[in-house]
Amino acid sequence: MWPMRRVKIARGKQKRAGADTPPAGTRIGSALRRPILVLTLALIVLGSLGGVFAGGYITRAAARLQAAIIAPFTGAGFVVRNIAVTGQERTTPDAAYRALGIRKGSSIFSVNPNAARARVLTLPWVADVEVRRRFPDAVSVRLIEKRPFALWKDGSGVWIVERSGAIIVPADSKDFGRLPVVTGAGAPESAAPLIDALSGERATEARLQAIERISQRRWDLHLAGGVTVRLPEEGWQQQLQELERLIIDKGVLERDIETIDLRYPDNYVFRLHNGDSRPVPRERRA
Repeated sequence: MWPMRRVKIARGKQKRAGADTPPAGTRIGSALRRPILVLTLALIVLGSLGGVFAGGYITRAAARLQAAIIAPFTGAGFVVRNIAVTGQERTTPDAAYRALGIRKGSSIFSVNPNAARARVLTLPWVADVEVRRRFPDAVSVRLIEKRPFALWKDGSGVWIVERSGAIIVPADSKDFGRLPVVTGAGAPESAAPLIDALSGERATEARLQAIERISQRRWDLHLAGGVTVRLPEEGWQQQLQELERLIIDKGVLERDIETIDLRYPDNYVFRLHNGDSRPVPRERRA
């Protein structure tokens, strides 16, 4: 009888012990429900990852792996020996090579055409560029440069501008002396139609010294001899043709005229250098 009692008691203790000890999953869930403990664990993990990246271990490992992959090809002759740049007129070769950032003797596989293109596009005269690797040992670069269209003169200096009016570079060279000069607020962005029209009026264009934007609405032409021609806001194309006729057929620029005002539909208004103003009726032509 005694042995049986001891067995029952032992089994009872085991049952009570099992009832007091929660399963392993329950213990983990209870721990995760403690916010301070969770936050601590997260900070430890993030700190470890941050240390790995801050130490540059991954970056250096990737660089070593890339070098190891490229090395056999470099030894086989896949190195940059020739860099050919074409299409440049205003961009100097030295500026193009510096912007490319490609060294002769480096592996051609290390050349990133997109990155090189982005660097070259920062040069002031470059409108577009194509960079290509030519295996096994060459890189070709084809530039498309911006076209100078006019000179914009403002209070801070003179600038070479594109047809759109975008500034290219300061005008510090006499090579651009034949470009038309525009002045006034908003002039570079608005001048293209007028400059195009003037190219067909040779007598006027030959005497043109500057084109001035007035109140961002209309134009004045400044001609040789100190003559100012005032154009209307609308219909100025027809008045350019009328001015050409006055110069060629009437010889108005040979007289003592300071201002020719073409803004009135029925009269020309001529202001002389002595201050007199004389309206002259326009000729009616069929």
